[in-house]
Amino acid sequence: MNSVPTPVPAGDSAEARKQRIALLFEHIITRGELHLADELFHEDFRWPQFALRGPEGVRTWVRAFRTAFPDISDLVQEQWAEGDTVITRVECSGTQLGPFRGLPPSGRRATFTAIGIDRFRGEKVIERSAHFDITDVMRQLDHTTLEVPLEARP
Repeated sequence: MNSVPTPVPAGDSAEARKQRIALLFEHIITRGELHLADELFHEDFRWPQFALRGPEGVRTWVRAFRTAFPDISDLVQEQWAEGDTVITRVECSGTQLGPFRGLPPSGRRATFTAIGIDRFRGEKVIERSAHFDITDVMRQLDHTTLEVPLEARP
């Protein structure tokens, strides 16, 4: 973790919201700066795909993702903002050393695109969804079968 605190942009302009979401990918996920979740995510935050709530729900998901890919790098490629919504395309790259979405550890590296859709209430994210091509990830990690979890957990 950095010894210099990461500045969090203030305001609810489209540009400030895009910068805040970039912190999710490039600081919380890539650098493991989990404390920033309190600054970015509303206490009533929902992530319906994974049945997660609040900033702690974000930390739960990031911990699981970083366990699967300890060297993960999530770099923002493009962002669009309109109204209370920010859409972000990121390039994810990492070596799978832990289980991920029903895939056992492979020890292989994957680089894939993910799309995040984040809805804001004021300066904080109130709801998010994330999308990626699991088939592409499986191919890169040399997986041919998938154990589908019964529940949407991280």
